[in-house]
Amino acid sequence: MASIAEMAKEERQGYRGDSVDRALAKGIMRDGGFQNDLEYMDDNAEKLAGTQDKTTGREEQRQKQAAVRDYRVMDSVLSHCSLCFKQSEQPDGSTLLTAPAHPIIALGNQVYLALPDREPMNDGHCIIAPIEHTAGSSLRCDDDVWDEIGNFMKSLIRMFAEKNQAVVFMETVIWTEPARARHCFLECIPMPVGKAQDAPAFFREAMVEAAEEWSQHRKVIDTLVRESGGGGFRNTMTAKMPYFHVWFNPKGGMAHVIENAEAFPEWFGREVVAGMLDLPPTVYRKPRRIRESQSQRRERAEEWKAQFAWDRFDWTKMLSQ
Repeated sequence: MASIAEMAKEERQGYRGDSVDRALAKGIMRDGGFQNDLEYMDDNAEKLAGTQDKTTGREEQRQKQAAVRDYRVMDSVLSHCSLCFKQSEQPDGSTLLTAPAHPIIALGNQVYLALPDREPMNDGHCIIAPIEHTAGSSLRCDDDVWDEIGNFMKSLIRMFAEKNQAVVFMETVIWTEPARARHCFLECIPMPVGKAQDAPAFFREAMVEAAEEWSQHRKVIDTLVRESGGGGFRNTMTAKMPYFHVWFNPKGGMAHVIENAEAFPEWFGREVVAGMLDLPPTVYRKPRRIRESQSQRRERAEEWKAQFAWDRFDWTKMLSQ
């Protein structure tokens, strides 16, 4: 996993490449007698270079200050992220990796499956999240991460099917700025197969009602992979704008662009599911945080795995073979 400093540095890559050219252009603009010929530029090389060096120095100083700010913002975000594996330096120089305060069900190379740290909506409620901090949208994840997300989706679908249940996968991205965006994750909520058949209609109606009166985007965006090719969530949506997305299967589902982040409820998807399952508002609006020790989290995870016979469907076992 990348360190905090490396992630902060990545945010600033690409700024230095044209700084020299910009500085030279500014120097030429300040020179009222500039002539666009080699003889003039040769005679005034020292003056132009001096201006360029000063401008470049100021540019580099601004970049350093911006990098420090980015580092501090990222450091604060990661230190408060409840879904991150925390890294800490030990006295002997080694690095200790601490798991999130969630009951961990299974751990892949890039992604993990866990239970919520708040009261779940029902017995099977779980989450899929990348191990490395990915702010905002899962669309920022690379192919390796998405391969593992897909593996967890397929495993959960097979697991719940044995109990005559289907599952919806939901992602809510309200903020995209690194300072405000949370660690991306997918919520996985099972429901009886009969109810799940009505899920597309329930979500479509909710998205239409949630749309702004003068919306700039389609109220409901189809993200299913088309048989003729194309389509799909990753080819349809962008990480640059807030959205809500629901998968009815790994091939996609439907999405809604969030145009007013301040007004959009972060529990939107859970509210739709609660309406389908006749659950009270307390289970989706502000569920109670579960305070538990590390041993209690392990116990809750083992109980969940036993209840749903997870070991029979755990694809991560192949990683150790």
